[in-house]
Amino acid sequence: MAIHTLENDTLKLIINELGGVIDAFQYTHNNKCNQGEEHAFNILRPRTKLSENNAGEASMFPMVPMVNRIRGNSFEWLGHQITLPIHSQIDPDFFLHGDGWLTHWQLCRQNQQELWLELAMTSDIKGVCHYQAKQRFQLEQDSLIVTMTVTNLSKEAFPFGAGFHPFFHCLPDTRVQFPALGWWREDETYLPIDYTSVIPPMYSFERAKPIPEIWLNNGYRLDKSGVKATLKHGNGLLVTLISPCNYLQVYKPIGPASFLCLEPQSQAVNAHACLSSFGTSNDNSIHESLGLTILAMHQSMQLTMTIKIDSSLYRLNSKA
Repeated sequence: MAIHTLENDTLKLIINELGGVIDAFQYTHNNKCNQGEEHAFNILRPRTKLSENNAGEASMFPMVPMVNRIRGNSFEWLGHQITLPIHSQIDPDFFLHGDGWLTHWQLCRQNQQELWLELAMTSDIKGVCHYQAKQRFQLEQDSLIVTMTVTNLSKEAFPFGAGFHPFFHCLPDTRVQFPALGWWREDETYLPIDYTSVIPPMYSFERAKPIPEIWLNNGYRLDKSGVKATLKHGNGLLVTLISPCNYLQVYKPIGPASFLCLEPQSQAVNAHACLSSFGTSNDNSIHESLGLTILAMHQSMQLTMTIKIDSSLYRLNSKA
């Protein structure tokens, strides 16, 4: 598997072609610790099980051509029942997070002077869709910018969705904040139910607060300005996630949080299962409430995610 590194004075990014994932994203600087080693703080949870080739252990992976799960693992589209493939070692019941994170990507362009590179992959999912995806990773001063472009290669139009699945590294005193218009509870199959604009206090992050020790796996609907979420660590480092996406999935296992997934998504989870209620039209306008993007042959969609680091209050001697 090919590994690529982008690095400037303050940030270091390690990208893996297997799954098109990030293996590590760190805040670094030129100051030296007492031991003479460069000090680094993991912005994203570092990948620790490289030998297993499991993209789910990465720091971030792409979700494409759809996100998360679809109820029944199938949906109706243009008068046909679309049944999604199963990767039993990943999930025995669902086509989880699409197939982008299970595919080998290839380096197609890079510029070491401007600190960016692009990976590309092509997937032909029999009976579902045929598409190409590209990811551009760029370091720009104190920010990482990731752009994903998805192009439909099928002859028929298809409802696409995509997203990013970063695992943000957390300290015991990390505080998180983001505004939301509403949220979805989940059922026993991890699928959304009961959308409401009334978010219970335990699940609301309108004001900055410590990460609760409860299980979190919920979708949030955001206003037209998109995602703006912050993680403020006790060492003074401030991490801001920015994306024009109008949906944010939040995940963490039960217990103290060593990581928190804040996942910008172009679509609501399970949006494809709602397509039948709109009939067989491929008019993009009627699907706007679902966040799906209907692409005809050779049409493309694009989404971006920026992770910005503010180190103005960072204390070097704090534990990472």
